[in-house]
Amino acid sequence: MSAPNTRLSGLGALFFVGTLGAIAFYVQRQEVPETHDVVRTAATGTRAAPEEAPVAALPWQDRLDLAAATPAPLGPDAPAPTKTTKSGDPDFPSLATDLARTRLVQELSDGHRILYTLDPVLQDAALQIFRNREVPYAAAVVLDVRDNAVLALAGHSSMDPEVDPLEIVTTAWAPAASTFKLVTAASLLANKHVNNKTRVCFSGGLHGITDDLLLDDPRRDERCDDLGGAVAHSHNVVIAKLALKHLSADALQATVRSFKFDSDIPFEFPVERSPALIPADAKERAKVAAGFWHVDMSPLHGALLASVFARDGVYQAPHVISQVLGPDGTDRTPSLPKTERVLSKDVAEAVGAMMVRTTTEGTARASFVDRQGNSYIGNVQVAGKTGSLTGKRAPGLNYNWFVGYAPADRPEIAFAVLLANEPKWQIKAHYAARRLVQIYVQRRDAIADHRVARLTKKGVELPVEGKKPAPAASPSKPPPPDAVAARKAPAARPDPDALPPVPGPVARPQAASGKAPSGV
Repeated sequence: MSAPNTRLSGLGALFFVGTLGAIAFYVQRQEVPETHDVVRTAATGTRAAPEEAPVAALPWQDRLDLAAATPAPLGPDAPAPTKTTKSGDPDFPSLATDLARTRLVQELSDGHRILYTLDPVLQDAALQIFRNREVPYAAAVVLDVRDNAVLALAGHSSMDPEVDPLEIVTTAWAPAASTFKLVTAASLLANKHVNNKTRVCFSGGLHGITDDLLLDDPRRDERCDDLGGAVAHSHNVVIAKLALKHLSADALQATVRSFKFDSDIPFEFPVERSPALIPADAKERAKVAAGFWHVDMSPLHGALLASVFARDGVYQAPHVISQVLGPDGTDRTPSLPKTERVLSKDVAEAVGAMMVRTTTEGTARASFVDRQGNSYIGNVQVAGKTGSLTGKRAPGLNYNWFVGYAPADRPEIAFAVLLANEPKWQIKAHYAARRLVQIYVQRRDAIADHRVARLTKKGVELPVEGKKPAPAASPSKPPPPDAVAARKAPAARPDPDALPPVPGPVARPQAASGKAPSGV
């Protein structure tokens, strides 16, 4: 990260939370209903969490600070991360080449050592894109879909450098916009009302939906498309009409909750809930289903949304800690978040096929395919969804999303990129996402290898081929369960479809008994 983890401070905090949060909903280019302000307050206000018994923080838990993590060489032969080389690439003018053989480690004053899951190259690449393109507000999150380990967690603001970068990725400060069409499509398919070939004729709706557009009119509705095409090309009225005819408030609400809107997302750092208010009025609900009004989302949640489709309908909370060693050398790594099936595999695959069409023929085609039809990423297809809405009030920023996963046929990463652009913008989110996917594809083997690196007394080391990593030193007396958070060995998967068919699994250290408290 590019600034200390101050959780927002000073004028930057006032602008980011107050201004962006207040205008996030005023993004549609159409008249706002008189009841809108009341609904908006309900949708974006911080919801009171149920009273729970306080959980004692682990000895290191309240001192996590990504800004304090430094690149540590992978083994004694790895070069120190000091060299940079100039590049003619406008996105990456200076490449920290030695970051390629490092992992980020935070050393605490009491002797605790924390190894993060972040890939320093991906993290630096995202920040370079945002800085060099002078994006007012930007966030990028990349997940390894084997276990939803965070490979990149990059927040940036050229408009207000005082804003905490971590806040930009964990706060629901922007409308979900058309990325919410993925939730609606999943709900339509899950409730078996339509399929991806269901066709709807429509007109208008590019910048907003009026009530008359929701009514079928053969004289006016000269264009037709199916559900898959509506997702790929972001046809608002098609999605809205299908939702109006086939989705009740309860049905859509159930799908919304399954995707963890209005829910706490366990993570090592606090994550703001992504609010979603589903109106009782059918026409208003149809507009929400198409991506207008009443739904905000954090960038971290956006990546999780994409990961559900990448993982064949399986949800797993993210984590950014790879390993924790205590002062005595004992392993105190928290256990991995549990998996939960929230969508059937066939529905996830059907929506994923629609997302592929977004990059091959739809709203993101220009960033992934050149004018001759050649892919910018070779034989790697990307599944994704765009979303874009513009604020009507000052500063009038455009909230521009791209969420997705790659490769589309055998997913390895899921990601979200969110930009808040001024009227004169340099890049869109799908372009930045494509560049990050390119960096990942170039480094995929190294990233997979580096995920098994372990902290040792000598530093961060990769296991020698043919040898198991040396176990962490065991104390003479087992520490109490409430003082040590140890990772359990991975349990056998009861469902063969619980995780996607990606190279893996990620190697895990052997751990003592005990379990860390879930959440933060």
